Amino acid sequence: QRVALARVLVKNRPVLLLDEPFASLGPALRDEMLDLVAGLNAERGLTVLMVTHQPEDARRIAGEVVFLEDGRVVAHGAAADFFGGSGPEAFLRYMGKVRGAAR
Repeated sequence: QRVALARVLVKNRPVLLLDEPFASLGPALRDEMLDLVAGLNAERGLTVLMVTHQPEDARRIAGEVVFLEDGRVVAHGAAADFFGGSGPEAFLRYMGKVRGAAR
């Protein structure tokens, strides 16, 4: 993952596309990579488009969220709204399922 990020940074691309980028990482490396991507977003103004099934990853990085259900966009908006408890019903349902599965 670090090498892939380095390639993007060397080419000075304005957008970083990530598809489940931290799925195979252990907790320590996952946190390190999340911090790195969040830092690149904040410090360089790098736009990050990330596909993830891990709400915590999105919470740490996202300014905006697009939520898909059955392959369709069902909601989009500010991450603060989604994660602040006032998100769309479909998202809140998903979060309940995710939290329930973690127990």
